[in-house]
Amino acid sequence: MDRKLRIAIDCRIATSQQGVGTAVLALAKALSDSKVAGQEYSFIVRENLRDWLAPYVYGPCKLAVIPASRLSVLKTALRPIAPLRFIWHKLRDGIAHIPVSDGYVESQKFDLVHFPDPRAYLTDLPSIYQPWDLQHLHYPQFFSKTDFGLREKLYRAFCDRASYVCVQAEWTRQDVIKRYGLPADKVVVIPWGSVFDAYKTPSVESMHATIEKYALPTQFFFYPAVTWPHKNHEAIFRALHILKSEHGTAPHVYFTGLSTEHRPALDKLARELGVFEQVHFLGFLTPEELQAVFNAATAMVFASKFEGFGLPILEAFHARLPVISSNATTLPEVAGDAALYFDPYSPVELASLMKTILDTPELREELMRKGTLVLSQHSIGDTAADFQALYERTAELSSQDHRLSPVPTAI
Repeated sequence: MDRKLRIAIDCRIATSQQGVGTAVLALAKALSDSKVAGQEYSFIVRENLRDWLAPYVYGPCKLAVIPASRLSVLKTALRPIAPLRFIWHKLRDGIAHIPVSDGYVESQKFDLVHFPDPRAYLTDLPSIYQPWDLQHLHYPQFFSKTDFGLREKLYRAFCDRASYVCVQAEWTRQDVIKRYGLPADKVVVIPWGSVFDAYKTPSVESMHATIEKYALPTQFFFYPAVTWPHKNHEAIFRALHILKSEHGTAPHVYFTGLSTEHRPALDKLARELGVFEQVHFLGFLTPEELQAVFNAATAMVFASKFEGFGLPILEAFHARLPVISSNATTLPEVAGDAALYFDPYSPVELASLMKTILDTPELREELMRKGTLVLSQHSIGDTAADFQALYERTAELSSQDHRLSPVPTAI
């Protein structure tokens, strides 16, 4: 090709305050710093997320800002209002067709489109689709009937249409191939790096300010996770109860991330177990505050029952923070020998490891050393380079190579 390859990275996500937002930000920074010639990137975002991504987009990257649709505005307005969420679900039930391109990426003459978020649309352009994981097929009880059906319908359609399906771990690759019957060469693994490589390192003064703001103790455990059911906060609460009742120790655990409608049930359980005073939900933090909490913690407990990758593990390694992780899905693949593992259904195992970490400073040092070695194998610069190579491969595919018939006119 005698001109630059033009890549659309469609990031019309609902919120930046979840894992996909973190991943997109890191990719934007890495591609912006890239010295590879022959490619240019447009990050497509909605107006409300312009200021979030703009500081990380420069050089070969630029922002393409799209006005929020009336439907997405309505969804955002209804989300915080519990009695009205039912209305949104009913509205969504009536419009559950497979989204089709609104014509923007085609009109701008992009060579391909990359969907880093599972919410995509059908297009005749060559595309890369990232489903991240197929949790709904493993834990259908965590999804409403509507959400399960919609996710299954869309994921299958977008995986089928895509030129390549990209996941972050081999465990997820094998899962997608098995569950959706995709050709093995269509599903590729590109591991992510730590978003802390993209963030500005906080000053000593700002770190002290965060510690004072949240009254962080000298020893505490940390878990950065939205309160989705699969994140398994309950296991940590039950482990705290075991530590208090059987070992006479009462460590505190600090949680960051958005609270969902599952949060009241968590608060109720913490009270019933007598550990409510030991658990602290800080909400969504700024990058500077988040790094300060990582650096101040004694260890991270990653209790999730299901992950497509596990980015917080790399963030912990970046902060030289020991990790206690569940042994579910991709997590052993990501953390290697740099974490202590427990069965996510065994609070007894978790409590034992938490006590061991607290009592054994030399073990904490060993885990920090191993974590640094594992982190050296995960660079967001390498992630960007892998995507750049995949963009080249994808651009070589014409619309005639797609397995589906041409996409119908947008509805």
